[in-house]
Amino acid sequence: MSESSSIRGASMEDVSLRAEGGDEAQRLVAISALGMCRALASSAVTAAYACRQLFGPALLARLEAPGVHPELRHAIHLATELEDVADLVPDKLHSSITEIETKLLAVLSSLASIEVPAEKWLVKRPVPAPH
Repeated sequence: MSESSSIRGASMEDVSLRAEGGDEAQRLVAISALGMCRALASSAVTAAYACRQLFGPALLARLEAPGVHPELRHAIHLATELEDVADLVPDKLHSSITEIETKLLAVLSSLASIEVPAEKWLVKRPVPAPH
């Protein structure tokens, strides 16, 4: 998103999501993936959109780091295949999404923390000064 993108008449600022620490980063990925799965299951987005925007090789590569929950890695690996599932066996798309959501929820439960992190995920980037 650019600094002052206009989306349907609304001005949007450049923002990013940031999580401090391995478990918190995994929570962010799992919750984001769950949201994308829900959007896909309700036909708010297409499998192609989900795979291009979130469920791509770049995310999967980042999850190859040591200490990443193996079920999170597996769920995202399955999610990267959703576009193929939608194209080749569309009748299996719903069950694939359900399987991914189940794995993501299990990961979230295992990463559950009673402490609320000090840092928020949503970070506003500073707008560069005009030249």
